[in-house]
Amino acid sequence: MAERWPENPPFGGAFDDIVPHLTVAQGQDESVMARAEASLLTSLPVVARVSTVDLLVHDGRRWERRASFPLGQALRGHLGR
Repeated sequence: MAERWPENPPFGGAFDDIVPHLTVAQGQDESVMARAEASLLTSLPVVARVSTVDLLVHDGRRWERRASFPLGQALRGHLGR
C-alpha cells in the first residue's frame, strides 16, 4: 500500500521501518493480558486469509472503522495492476 500511495506513508513517515502486526489486546488488566498471551503461545503461528484491509481512526476514546478496502482481484483491477 505504501508503494502505491507514497505521498501518504504509514504513520505520516515518522518511522523508518513499519512491521505489520496484529493487536490482540490493549489497555486490559494484567489477568486478561496473561490469558491472551497463554492462549497465543499454544496457537502460533496464526494463519489466516485476509480479504480486506480496514482503516481505523482513534478519536481519543475509541476506535472507529472509517473505510474497508477489498484485497485480491478487485483491488488489483482498481489499481491498474
